[in-house]
Amino acid sequence: MSVITAVTMPKWGMEMSEGIVSNWYFAVGDEVTEEAELVDIETSKIINTITAASTGILRAIIASPGETYNVGQLLGIIAPADVSEDEVNAFIQSHSGAAPQIDAAVVQDEPLADVAAVFEKPESPAVSLGGLAEGADDSDVAATVIARRIASQYKINLNNITPTGSHNRVNKTDVEAAILAAGGQLAVQPATFDASRIDRDDSDVKATSVARRLAASLEINLLDCRASGDRGRVCKADVEAIAARRSAPAPAVQAADDTPEYTDVPMSGMRKVIAKRLQESKQTAPHFRVNVDVCIDELLASRAQINAANTQAKVSVNDFIVKACACALTKIPAMNIQFTGDTIHQFAHADISVAVAIDEGLITPIVRAAESKGLLSISNEVRDLATRAKLGRLSSSEFQGGTFCVSNLGMYGIKSFDAIINPPQAAILAVGAGEQRPIVRNGELGIATLMSLSLASDHRVIDGALAAEFMQCLKGFLEQPATMLG
Repeated sequence: MSVITAVTMPKWGMEMSEGIVSNWYFAVGDEVTEEAELVDIETSKIINTITAASTGILRAIIASPGETYNVGQLLGIIAPADVSEDEVNAFIQSHSGAAPQIDAAVVQDEPLADVAAVFEKPESPAVSLGGLAEGADDSDVAATVIARRIASQYKINLNNITPTGSHNRVNKTDVEAAILAAGGQLAVQPATFDASRIDRDDSDVKATSVARRLAASLEINLLDCRASGDRGRVCKADVEAIAARRSAPAPAVQAADDTPEYTDVPMSGMRKVIAKRLQESKQTAPHFRVNVDVCIDELLASRAQINAANTQAKVSVNDFIVKACACALTKIPAMNIQFTGDTIHQFAHADISVAVAIDEGLITPIVRAAESKGLLSISNEVRDLATRAKLGRLSSSEFQGGTFCVSNLGMYGIKSFDAIINPPQAAILAVGAGEQRPIVRNGELGIATLMSLSLASDHRVIDGALAAEFMQCLKGFLEQPATMLG
């Protein structure tokens, strides 16, 4: 028997337990080469692509775009052409249990109810279908998995069926129509088919999961959208552009019970994970906060000098903060920790997580060993991580872990705020905007650029005095930036 390759949900990172199928790059019946990009998987933070482990034919697509599957769950089947349909079906059943309970939502984008119906033993046709059974070997006829399965059950030769499916393949509708035309009966009466919908099937359009969900909610066909996203995919902005061109709807009429109109917005996988993790953090970790104002006039002057001396440099205030935090953690190693619930892990290097806002939530890429890197290196690394985070192209090792987190909302004009700890880390620094404020020095009133910092710590492993000592150390590095550049 030839080798059958299972395409399964991979495990990218220790925390991954499930993934969302975003987009298949091949259709059932297409030839796939080894290492070809096969299917995009959206996890809680990123989109990664599964590549084909072998060369062969994509014989079955088990996983439907937009649906969530557990790690290890069967997504599809790759096998050589000489592998029979019975062998493929047996392989699927061995990985999914009894046939009617297959966790396959779609095989060539056909509904689960129809997939289950195919596995039911059909009633004997009222009229002989012998005329459809005659003909040469039909193993080379292009057909979907379901169409070939129905034909086998009714002893129909696919050479007698006129194909109307994509890629000139015989599909389920073609076989059922032939059975009914010959006077036969189906085991389960097929659902009515809308020809216009079939002609406008957008299931094969390459699109991000966000764009696909938005298009479904707005009743927009992806075939009408331009594909301006990465790798030629329809993105959220493309769908919104179609929606914007629609004629303005008539003013909504308030319901008699004065209930305001609203739209249900489904939570993405990332948003669900963020909600779960932060709720657990807030409920489990006893947060306490210490706050301090830092004068950053010398920091701003140093930043201006660095950027002026390096035409390619774009060092930001946040880059100074990342470096200062790393230096302070080196001085106060008891803060450079993770807490697992039973054990405190104290780290030799300061791995600083930097909060980055993306369309679906928040991600925290990590600057590893930031204490050993210069400001230019940190600046370039943060920009690269942030860019790839927004494109969903970070590896799990680039955002999982970290020993301390920096969350900066100063660019939005926020003076101060409280941040929630990102477990298993034990502390997070909330950074506000730098602004000119009155200040008294040596008994005289003056003006200085001040920035408010708020440190949230897990009181189970960090005490108030330790947090205060860290903040004083951090304040010293930020107010005298030359001391952290040595």
